[in-house]
Amino acid sequence: MLRDNGAYLNFNLSDLEEIRVAVRCTLNCPNCSSQKTIKYGVDTLKNGTKIQKYKCKDCGKRFNQRTGTPMYRLRHSSETVSLAMKMRSEGNGLRATGRILGKSHATIIGWEKHVEKMEAKWSPPAPEGGDVTLEGDELYTRVKKT
Repeated sequence: MLRDNGAYLNFNLSDLEEIRVAVRCTLNCPNCSSQKTIKYGVDTLKNGTKIQKYKCKDCGKRFNQRTGTPMYRLRHSSETVSLAMKMRSEGNGLRATGRILGKSHATIIGWEKHVEKMEAKWSPPAPEGGDVTLEGDELYTRVKKT
């Protein structure tokens, strides 16, 4: 029995386990799809944003809410990465994008490569028996030799 503000509350251990299950995170394990996951620390990104880490009690794998997304394993905020991708898709140069965001051009290249690898996880497949048309703008630059 617990006393709460002068009143006694009756409960047993099974009630406590139900409370733990209700409070437990609802994120399923991406490895085994188990619902038996627990909070397992916090990662801090370079901009100070905190990302909750989890651990699966069945398979023992650790993961976070970004696992399986294009932002997985990136140490920068998703807003910064998505802004860089938008700037690049609008024709902004690689080095100019880096200067505007205060990041190295090599970082921007790394983000582009990472998002390209993860494309299959977030791009829906083509409909069965349907055609897909991709369109894109091209930018050509010619430099005159002197």
